[in-house]
Amino acid sequence: MTSLPSTEGRDYSDTYDPDADFDRHYTIATGRRIATWVEPGDTVLELGCGTGLMSAEIMAASAPGRWVGLDRSAAFLERARARELPAATFVTADLDDLATVGESFDHVLATNVLHELADPLEFLRRAAARLGDGGRVHVSLQNPLSIHRVCAVELGLIDSLVEVSDRGRQWGTRGLWTVEDLTGLARDAGLDVIAREGVMLKPLPNHLMEQLPEQVVEGFIAAARHYPDACAMNYLVLGRG
Repeated sequence: MTSLPSTEGRDYSDTYDPDADFDRHYTIATGRRIATWVEPGDTVLELGCGTGLMSAEIMAASAPGRWVGLDRSAAFLERARARELPAATFVTADLDDLATVGESFDHVLATNVLHELADPLEFLRRAAARLGDGGRVHVSLQNPLSIHRVCAVELGLIDSLVEVSDRGRQWGTRGLWTVEDLTGLARDAGLDVIAREGVMLKPLPNHLMEQLPEQVVEGFIAAARHYPDACAMNYLVLGRG
């Protein structure tokens, strides 16, 4: 999971390690999907880049010509720069204000950020404004219809599929959105859905998923293409016109 912006100015670098938490699997799996869209020489703007974990995953599978990563956490950005990724620049910035980036890009990444923002529609409009001709915005967000949430409702652990968990509240989650919600938001921002996928099947909560062998987790990542509606994360590729 990348570092997330919010109007409260939260910086989780003292309490959360995106490279060690189970969320790293979502970051890596999402990065693999995004990498299939990045052509050699493409320019990429990553909003909420954290420690550069997704940046490294995508660059290992593609050859972007320029990469700009933004995050509010100086501690996370120090770790991102230490990766010494080619063609990458990492900048300290608040994602509520994209004025620090004046150029256009082939790809704008906004993975796992919208749920913490006070005005996600305006944010998405600003992200779209950074696109060059034929550019794409890549958005991912937790799926309230994930298998583990359906099981939790059936067991009486949560009252509804869109209920925010204690963990979610801890990390500033304002709400959970279905893929239909995300699609509507994109359209309001002047963007069309070019493609939609699911990221990882997740039958158990994170702390139990963490106990599974790595190859089992990889199996859940690979199987996601068969059941996009039930995956842990929704991933949308957006474009204009």
